[in-house]
Amino acid sequence: MKFKKFSILSSKNQGGSDMEEVEVLFNLDHIISIKPIRISSPDKLLNGFWIRTTNGKKYRASRIPEEILSVIGEEYQGPVNIALEAEDQPFQ
Repeated sequence: MKFKKFSILSSKNQGGSDMEEVEVLFNLDHIISIKPIRISSPDKLLNGFWIRTTNGKKYRASRIPEEILSVIGEEYQGPVNIALEAEDQPFQ
């Protein structure tokens, strides 16, 4: 068995708007797939990962181990930089 640490996002309440980051150990032998995704929160947009396991559960991760990240690509981790045009800026 090979265990690695992942940072999983879980909802604090049933509405799902507030998320907290929890560190979890996963057995790499039980992970079926890891897919890059965008995760939205009320104040920002994050690059993240959709993890599927052999028991059918799915998890949203904000960070994955370096050895897996090097295969997927480091551009898929961290905040998303969005360049806004002048007309897209919020009113001040």
